[in-house]
Amino acid sequence: MQATQLLLVGRLARAHGLRGECKVIPESDDPSRLLALGQVWVGASPDAAAPVTVSSARLQTTRRGTLALVRLNGAQCVEEASAFRGQNVYARMQDLPPLAPREHFLHDLIGMTVTLTDGAHVGRVRDVWEMPANNMYVVTRQGRADALIPAVPAFVQSVDTERRTIAIRPIDGLLD
Repeated sequence: MQATQLLLVGRLARAHGLRGECKVIPESDDPSRLLALGQVWVGASPDAAAPVTVSSARLQTTRRGTLALVRLNGAQCVEEASAFRGQNVYARMQDLPPLAPREHFLHDLIGMTVTLTDGAHVGRVRDVWEMPANNMYVVTRQGRADALIPAVPAFVQSVDTERRTIAIRPIDGLLD
């Protein structure tokens, strides 16, 4: 399996109950995407991950958000489930449910060209920071410091994944 085919979808936190379920902290704004996966790859990195069949999956709402409770083949008791703790959970892109219109994977934004709404060049997305209130685009600019653009509709006017462009409407001082 090539690392480029796998997408991080969660992290195994700890065992849940006595029958081999594991708590998975989702890496998605829609944890229900994990429910449709019949197979995942588990490991410290995509290169080290091994395929594991998912026997069952369900969601659990907690004070901190929604978790997925999954039963992985090879984990029939709490001790066997505990062996997966701390590992990453990956899925093949083609196994994930399709995105809704105007949705995109964060990794797809890296390298996109950022322009003003009038077409003036701003820079390229170097990173996306996942912040509590909203994501931030880290935009590298020629000869200037990186700009931090809040990924909210007030600033981000459009994201065109086919053309690989993001059009923004900054407020005064955002790009200074």
